[in-house]
Amino acid sequence: MKMIYRRNPDVVYRVIAGEAILIPISRETQGAGRMLTLNETGAFIWNRLDGNRRLDEILEEIRDEFEVEEATARRDLLELIGALEETGAILIR
Repeated sequence: MKMIYRRNPDVVYRVIAGEAILIPISRETQGAGRMLTLNETGAFIWNRLDGNRRLDEILEEIRDEFEVEEATARRDLLELIGALEETGAILIR
């Protein structure tokens, strides 16, 4: 949980009709597959992947914002991080 990630500048974040969407804009990120739709928690996490916060810091912010148990917050965070890594939407700082 000490890893620090940053958003890939080749992925654009937009809120369209109330839905948070990640859109790949370069050949490298387009090759990873698809657009991603984020739920409220996912959008919250995305906005904190700034290249400065460690995952454990983001975990605490999730717990504070959504008032969830640590195990639930950790599972959701790691699941999203895995999906974002797989699609090339985030990079290790």
